[in-house]
Amino acid sequence: MRDPRIQTSASVLGGLLVRAVAAATVLLSLTTGAASAYETDKVALVIIDGLRYSEGLGDPDHTYVPEMWALAQQGTIIEPFINDGYTYTSRAIPAIWCGAWTDVIPFSDPDCGGSSNNYTQLPTIFEYYRKHLSRPDEDCIYFLKDVGCPWKASFEPDYGPDFWPLYHSAGTTDLDVWSQTEPLLEQYTPSFFLVYLASVDHEGHSGNWEDYLDSISTADSIVGMLWDYLQAHPFYAGTTTMIVTNDHGRHDYDFSGHGDSCDGCRTIQFLAVGPDIQTGLVSTVPRTIPDIVPTIGELLGFPTEDSTGTAMIEIIKTGSGDLKIFSDDFESGDTSAWLQEQIIEEQRRWVEFNE
Repeated sequence: MRDPRIQTSASVLGGLLVRAVAAATVLLSLTTGAASAYETDKVALVIIDGLRYSEGLGDPDHTYVPEMWALAQQGTIIEPFINDGYTYTSRAIPAIWCGAWTDVIPFSDPDCGGSSNNYTQLPTIFEYYRKHLSRPDEDCIYFLKDVGCPWKASFEPDYGPDFWPLYHSAGTTDLDVWSQTEPLLEQYTPSFFLVYLASVDHEGHSGNWEDYLDSISTADSIVGMLWDYLQAHPFYAGTTTMIVTNDHGRHDYDFSGHGDSCDGCRTIQFLAVGPDIQTGLVSTVPRTIPDIVPTIGELLGFPTEDSTGTAMIEIIKTGSGDLKIFSDDFESGDTSAWLQEQIIEEQRRWVEFNE
């Protein structure tokens, strides 16, 4: 049974009603001139590679994710949150970056001595963020373990290398990544950063159940330590939203693998906590990987024009800001037309996905 402190929206219709209330609030605030900006002006995105939902927030006892479950009381989780494309890392991580399922193109990378690497065809959130907000690379950092040569963002003519993030690739474990993250946050105080934790997937593939579970507990503790750090830091406290998700799950018939369309592979998690995020909500509006990027764009105030997802305004507190709906090319205030289009589109996508 769920903790009674958590409020569960009854159905997709309930979630859509949340949207309607938000839209009405925006229109009212525009009429009265009382609209204010979001309190969020920084976002931390954490990706836990290969966490099966049944061992994560989908576990009724939250055995291995007590920190994330505690944060869920302060924020929002989404059920169902789905990988609606390829359930393996080399395609799902770029989809998270781009807010769309993008082609991944091999190339000879001069940064790696000419060795083979990959870049995304579509622009990434790093590029959107840096270009539209005129931010330097040290304000947009991607933390990950030492992978030799990190996959690159796009070469799209309007974006490209001038707007890539500052990549910091070091260590071999998630704890190594965390040990590198904290001092660089202190040094640069980036307003957008991504922390990629790879050990859960690695230990899952090992086939050792206990090591897999231990890696989940470690990732959970890092999420807790990161949030505590952000809340204690004067630059981040009270103005930062943290999103925790994963790229794919694992087979529901064999935890050591993934890559097909089984529920275990497709069902992933989404947790958001921050000053503009609803408190204690379990949203049942169906959402998918491409919706992450436009939601971050909505909170920080930049468009994500090549993303195919839509901003998850149902998780944003009513009246917490002036909704721009950047990803859908509607001007702020044109929410009635946007709302109707979104209701139709979400219903269509969900029916199509479940056919």
